[in-house]
Amino acid sequence: MPSPVELKEQGLALYRQEKYDEAAERFAQAADAYAAQGDALAAAEARNNLAVVRLAQEHWDAALAAVTGTPQIFEAAGDRLRQAHAIANLANAHDRAGHLAPAADNYERAIELFTELGETETRAACWKGLSGVQLKQDKKLQALASMQAGLKLSPKLSPREKTLKGLLDQASKMMGL
Repeated sequence: MPSPVELKEQGLALYRQEKYDEAAERFAQAADAYAAQGDALAAAEARNNLAVVRLAQEHWDAALAAVTGTPQIFEAAGDRLRQAHAIANLANAHDRAGHLAPAADNYERAIELFTELGETETRAACWKGLSGVQLKQDKKLQALASMQAGLKLSPKLSPREKTLKGLLDQASKMMGL
């Protein structure tokens, strides 16, 4: 049987090739193998990778099952960056599953941690995710502000995002914000 590291590497390669069923299997095996060795951090990382695969497959409940509990493992180890990523994955899974309140709460927690850590790229994605949740919650002004924050942090904007950013900036100026 391959080592946990080999299983993880195989899972990453399969994910990049969009072979999601096989990638999910390798990440699940890696998580189990790491757990059997007593390496809770590596097992939690493999479970986060599994959650990302399940999100790509649109298997929301499976993504939630994979990621649940991992932020606490990283927090207990003092690994704040991986904790923030796990919270962002948890927010995304809740969002996709239609659990709007926990999605918003977790996006906000992830944004706070990423801000403290000085990380911008994933924080920008979390702001955009939070904006989508707020729109679904009919919190339109908050959604606009969240999207604007996310676009300001984004290192590269698509043509559509550039247009949206310009419109949001213009609207803010007109409202005196």
